[in-house]
Amino acid sequence: SARGLLRRVYWLGGRTKPLADAYVAILTAGTPGPGGMDDVALLDEIDNKLLMPSDVAPASDPLLLAVEDLTRMRDGSTFRRADLEAQRPSFASNTPLFEYLLAAHDFYVGNKPDAVLAAIPAVAPKAPMSHLEFSRQMLRGMALEAQKSPGARDHWIALLPAAVQPLQRPAVELALALHDEQAGKLDAVFAADSPITNASMREILLRKIADADLLRRQAKDTTLPQHERDVALYVLLYKELTRGHYADFVDDLALVPADAPADGYPGDLGTTETPPLGRFTQTATLGDYGCGPLKETAALLAKTPTSPKAQLCLADFLRANGFDDNMLDSQPKAPQLGSTPSRFKGKPYARFEVYKALIANPKTPADDRAYALYRAVNCYAPAQINTCGGEDVPQKQRKAWFQELKKRYPNSKWAKELRYYW
Repeated sequence: SARGLLRRVYWLGGRTKPLADAYVAILTAGTPGPGGMDDVALLDEIDNKLLMPSDVAPASDPLLLAVEDLTRMRDGSTFRRADLEAQRPSFASNTPLFEYLLAAHDFYVGNKPDAVLAAIPAVAPKAPMSHLEFSRQMLRGMALEAQKSPGARDHWIALLPAAVQPLQRPAVELALALHDEQAGKLDAVFAADSPITNASMREILLRKIADADLLRRQAKDTTLPQHERDVALYVLLYKELTRGHYADFVDDLALVPADAPADGYPGDLGTTETPPLGRFTQTATLGDYGCGPLKETAALLAKTPTSPKAQLCLADFLRANGFDDNMLDSQPKAPQLGSTPSRFKGKPYARFEVYKALIANPKTPADDRAYALYRAVNCYAPAQINTCGGEDVPQKQRKAWFQELKKRYPNSKWAKELRYYW
């Protein structure tokens, strides 16, 4: 507590030199953070109190200076190689660290993967690897990937056994998962002997890009962790339901356990929460249109995909159960894991498009048309923002729908309930 107070005194007094020395002493000791502080909390403190403020003088310790340099490399236009070379005297006590920074600059700023490969030769990694040597080998692997070298995957595989220190193996598994995803070899990630065991990474790929066959296989594999199986089944059922695979949905619904929970967030699935598989089998929250259980709706759609009532029932089920704007329908930006196009056949669902199509179809029965008008207008309540997905329409169109509902179906429940357009 006394040392922590002293660091705070240094910080409040703007005395960056003794503050930096205190942090260097902790980092050099290699022991857990002071006063029981965990590593993440210590690193956050160093970032917030020493490295992040813009009015703090550059660090003099090689390690802290290296962190500053790596941060500056995120904006390559303002950090030239000459600026880095000018710091060489500051790294006299740690030349290997400086050489790594030069290679990192070549990769992140100079876009010169060939220079990285020349500076970091191939070696046979041996455990345990220091953080610096591990960083060097990770950088070499990324340079191989940048060159689309056929040896990139072998590099990651060879690095795995030596990645035994905290956070090292997940970093290598992520690199390997990214490689296999980009190479279109998703089955390699989920092979029985796959070295990619990180639950978060595997589930990202299941949520974002897996096709129906892979999802079904993972859902049925009793050798897998229960959470991965549940995620695979949840994604399978959701995407079958929203991409028109209705007969498959009815068949796969039999995989849902009788005691599956219905509570929980139906969007993006975390690695700790139990997926609410019971949402697909429950009979309580079905919407406002007098629809039967979801299985009945899906079975009807499998026989008659154009059934107006069944289409509205599906849309109402998804609305009532919070499936609008579902994270399972979006892809992260490249080069993040899961950024390649989904292999699941079909397009993401938007119930607003269902309403528009039923309104535009002169053969839509009066009751179904009235409900479609009611729901289409309500998609913009209350902030004039479409929460139902699909292509927006101007306010004058919503006004026309509102007036049509009131004039053509004045005695319907929906005309009586709708008081505004947005």
